[in-house]
Amino acid sequence: MLRLLLHFFFGGVFVYAGILKVADPMSFLDDVRSFDLIGDPLAAWVAMGLPWLEIFAGLAVMSGFLRSGGMLILNGSLLIFLAAISISWWRGIDIHCGCFGSKEATSNYRDLILRDLLLLAAGIVLVWHGKPKLKS
Repeated sequence: MLRLLLHFFFGGVFVYAGILKVADPMSFLDDVRSFDLIGDPLAAWVAMGLPWLEIFAGLAVMSGFLRSGGMLILNGSLLIFLAAISISWWRGIDIHCGCFGSKEATSNYRDLILRDLLLLAAGIVLVWHGKPKLKS
């Protein structure tokens, strides 16, 4: 039961984040550009596609349909997010994360990294303990 709740929480975080980004795509595009890691038109493609990827992968984790693929996508995304945030912090860029909409004026790197590490830890636990055990 706890595992199911953790799947709903983990997937739900990404569904929620994706919906907020879909609701305001131009703000999210500005947030993607603030990292100064990719230029246009790739930044626009990321801003249009990433929210839907988060939504569908989150729904897969929550529903159990293609859960392994959803877990792979979301855990891989967290690793990419951690790398992008770390690179931006190292470069001294004042980013607007846009993770949960564009309410934040600037982003606190330590908070972003801690949040993503906690989500990644939850994702790893779900992958590690998410598969049914084989009976002997």
